[in-house]
Amino acid sequence: MRLRKKNWSNEVFETFKDYTVNEFETIKGNWKKELDCDLLHLEIGAGKGDYWHQMADLYPERGIVAMERDFTASSIALKKLEKHPGDRKRFIFSDAKKLNEMFGPGEVDVVHLNFSDPWPKVRHEKRRLSYKDKLDDYYEILSDTGEICMKTDNQSLFNYSLVSVGAHKFELVEVNVDFRSSENVDPFTEYERKFVSMGQPIYRAIWRKKDVK
Repeated sequence: MRLRKKNWSNEVFETFKDYTVNEFETIKGNWKKELDCDLLHLEIGAGKGDYWHQMADLYPERGIVAMERDFTASSIALKKLEKHPGDRKRFIFSDAKKLNEMFGPGEVDVVHLNFSDPWPKVRHEKRRLSYKDKLDDYYEILSDTGEICMKTDNQSLFNYSLVSVGAHKFELVEVNVDFRSSENVDPFTEYERKFVSMGQPIYRAIWRKKDVK
């Protein structure tokens, strides 16, 4: 469901313009230098930004980049910078269709897919963030030891992803069908808190690049 636009959304984008990246000619291939970090995380579909901000709080030495295509959700995520500023976080208001124009080969260490739209209809398979064409993009921008980390409440999407990513040039290194049944340090997203409060299991998997020459 699309969020209703806030009357302050445009102002927030202007206020926090130093955190947003719109032009990629100079930063592509130089993200780690720009953010002064050794590890770079990219969250695709950051929503209202809870995970983005918590990751930056938890790992202040790492670069944390959030990407979100919904304008209102993006403005809410940016507004939270009032309470969660950080030198090594950046925001991209966009979808993930042109990742190779935003990031250089091998530049990202972890791609996070948190509670992505499952696109359950067969005719919409290509829109899923774990579709094979998307995986090609991740493979290109991920480092030699780069990982995809997925969390979802949707069992069908999770099962699809296990097959899809497993058939690609990634190896499964972690799988959990009830991730929040035990304590761990991974931050919650806003959706995740809701689902856990309803007693729904959270599915998580991590894949790592393989066949690296």
